[in-house]
Amino acid sequence: MKKKVCICIICILIIIISLITIKKIYYDKKTSNTITTSTEQNTENEAQEGMKVTLIGGSNMEDKGNINSCGYIIRSKNGELIIVDGGRDVDAGIILNYIQEYGNGVVNHWYITHAHTDHIGALLSLLNNQDIQIENLYYSFNTDDWYKEHDKRGYETEHAILENLNNPKIKKAISCEKDKKIEMDNIECEIIRTANPEIIDSDNGNEASMVFKMTATDVNKSIIFLGDAFKYTSLELLEIGNGNEKLKADAVQMAHHGQNGVSKEVYQLISPQVCFFNCPKYLYDNNFDNRGYNTGGWKTIEVREWVQELGATSYMAFEGDQTINFTSKGIEKIDN
Repeated sequence: MKKKVCICIICILIIIISLITIKKIYYDKKTSNTITTSTEQNTENEAQEGMKVTLIGGSNMEDKGNINSCGYIIRSKNGELIIVDGGRDVDAGIILNYIQEYGNGVVNHWYITHAHTDHIGALLSLLNNQDIQIENLYYSFNTDDWYKEHDKRGYETEHAILENLNNPKIKKAISCEKDKKIEMDNIECEIIRTANPEIIDSDNGNEASMVFKMTATDVNKSIIFLGDAFKYTSLELLEIGNGNEKLKADAVQMAHHGQNGVSKEVYQLISPQVCFFNCPKYLYDNNFDNRGYNTGGWKTIEVREWVQELGATSYMAFEGDQTINFTSKGIEKIDN
């Protein structure tokens, strides 16, 4: 009898131990699976490093105007929305779509290189016709009288933006000074050159371009914006960049749409890996009035040769909107 009781007790203990073991194995497996899923979710939710730079095609494209314009959308690591110029008034709808998609109607930072219609026509249209908010607008302008006397062809737009600096849709309008540094999430903008009212015997409105460099400090990748800078601005930039790396950047917005802009020596100081051409196809090919390749008076073919010598990759606005990702792994084009 005692022997049977002992056997029963042993069997019960074996069953209990087996149940405990099975439960532990199941719990460990479940916990392990939970941790794996959590890690995958954390990876997916990590903030994007560096910055995304979108070259706006807009009216540069053959089926949307076939005329030069300049606009960029930039997104920081944590999603701050930065716009440079914006393009012509006919590009306003494109810019508005980006503002709604990435900023929910709010632009954190808007930079103006200079006040010509192919650069800020879209901005003026949005300020007058759309419900948007610009938290910070950065610019460097000469006076209204200066534009009226020295840049008659651009005066209408120049006058209009000066009148709109107090527009209620602009929370803060900031006149920039040379060497000013602006912190925007993980992006730092350094103002390299501002409008110079002493230049009155050149392509005056274009020579009034503000030049600035944006650097994603977490990945040490940068892009420099030249606006429509020309020969006298070139001299200033060469002096600024002499003996240092102030102009050095990974990417560059080609001056004056890649035509008669800054000198070869300026691009050599920048030493870019990537060059952005804000231009239609005919201008890129220096094709005047459909007479054929390199028949015009522009300098784009020569500038393209400079780019080739630098070994840089070119992106052209006439091919449509293109987003370039600046990360620790390098600079690469991604799907919009």
